[in-house]
Amino acid sequence: MMHFHLRLLTIQTKKRAQITASKPRGRMDSRGWGLTLQRYRTPAARRAAQQYFALAEQYKLSSPTELALRFPASRDAVTTSLIGHTSIEQLDSSVQAFRTAAKSELPTQLKWDIDRVHLQNRLPLFALDDAGSDWYNEGLIGERIP
Repeated sequence: MMHFHLRLLTIQTKKRAQITASKPRGRMDSRGWGLTLQRYRTPAARRAAQQYFALAEQYKLSSPTELALRFPASRDAVTTSLIGHTSIEQLDSSVQAFRTAAKSELPTQLKWDIDRVHLQNRLPLFALDDAGSDWYNEGLIGERIP
């Protein structure tokens, strides 16, 4: 079921990108600013997202959002989580995840599995599978690479 949602998300993302390109809503949708968001679309970032989706499914969590919010809630050094919503449904999902986190921690093995995904995909925003020899010390959006 989660794999279907990931495929649907990819289709929805492409459709939204086409609409946004034709009718930008603000600076986040502009060509210049939008390119900076490419770092979240690298193959490594997508692989990490797929692995997190799979963990949420494997451990029978209600959603990847629950995984994302309950994991930091289980860390002693974390005192707060910053969240944002574009719909009441998203807010409801986050509130439910925090309520569940208050009742019980994530299983120890799941926390280790999350750490392992992170270690395998450390800093995915800098990972580019298609970096070519013609890039001359520049990243995807023109940032300088020493």
